[in-house]
Amino acid sequence: MSIDQLLDQILIPRPNGSEGLAQVAAFIETTLRGHTPEVELHTFTATPYGFQLLMATALVFMLAFVAAIARGRYGIATFLSAIVPMILVLETEWLWSPVSGLLPLEEDNIVGVFPGHVQGPTLVLCAHYDTATQFGDHITWARWMPIVGLAVALALALSLSGLWQRRWGRELPRMLRLSVAGFVLVPFGAMAVFFSAGPLVRTPSLGALDNGGSVAVLLRLAERLTLRPADAPTTVKLVFLAAEEERALGSWHYANMLREKQSVGVINLEIVGASDQLAYVLEEGFALRRYHPSDSLVDLVRKTAQKMWGQPLAARRLPGAMYTDGRSFLAQGIAAVTLMSVYEGGPRGLHSARDSRDRLLVPQLERTVELLAAIVASMDRDPLILRTR
Repeated sequence: MSIDQLLDQILIPRPNGSEGLAQVAAFIETTLRGHTPEVELHTFTATPYGFQLLMATALVFMLAFVAAIARGRYGIATFLSAIVPMILVLETEWLWSPVSGLLPLEEDNIVGVFPGHVQGPTLVLCAHYDTATQFGDHITWARWMPIVGLAVALALALSLSGLWQRRWGRELPRMLRLSVAGFVLVPFGAMAVFFSAGPLVRTPSLGALDNGGSVAVLLRLAERLTLRPADAPTTVKLVFLAAEEERALGSWHYANMLREKQSVGVINLEIVGASDQLAYVLEEGFALRRYHPSDSLVDLVRKTAQKMWGQPLAARRLPGAMYTDGRSFLAQGIAAVTLMSVYEGGPRGLHSARDSRDRLLVPQLERTVELLAAIVASMDRDPLILRTR
């Protein structure tokens, strides 16, 4: 199939937990089976309503905090102002699911295997196939994140100050309490609107840049991989990941399966086709844990691009508050690098109806297929490349 024919089947709203996601998953599986008999489904527990539950819960807790502060119930206010950031950190930093896991659902990562030598290296090429629809985008959220942190600090400081003042028989002025509490409530209300209200009232996103173009690239590459010699040394796995928009849970599950394997490299695709240039991501991870890509893989993709296009891939930083599936592999000690289109400041409106097909540059998607095919060929020529660099 051509890129355009693949996009015809992929570019439908496909949020986690939806029929659209299941439809696209079935198409990916069927297409892969046309190119390799080895297709695997890896089932994991997803949280398709995770961000909605998490942000709505945080808002409810902060409303309770405002009520407690207004009535001078400083002990309750202290508890609430401490529990909210704890839940947020557990959910977003450590991927525990005390709140988002209240409505779990099983989803599948889909893996097409193109076998090589048993003792040869394994190259994993991956992209997520789920979408999300929300208010705002990564740049909008990045602007609000510091305000959320400030609000949490102020809430805790106000509560503890109230306890301290009461110990000495004094009371915080009611106007001060209400003013600070009102400020604290604003960012949590904004985040609840971004993440919880958006999926309910906005026109669903088709997820063209995020990440339909990348999915089409890997399916197109599958056709090329069938032409490799039967004795090719490198095992290539095309991995289509669900739940990237839900804290990258799909890639976290798959990375956990890979971490004991030797000589494995992962190239993750994100927002491919947004411009006519590719770059590799210089750093990614979590708010408190940051990771750099594998030097060997960076060297491989840069040199391959240099040979093909006359210039190596540049390095780019992710826009604030943005993460990719690459972080799951890097956090678990697996050599990985994320490739994405060069787009100054990051493309806007990814989680909205604005992320439509007309934003994709099909020639760049074809160029990415050629690059990945050349990378596979390089590894086939030098099977020790992941071990020696």
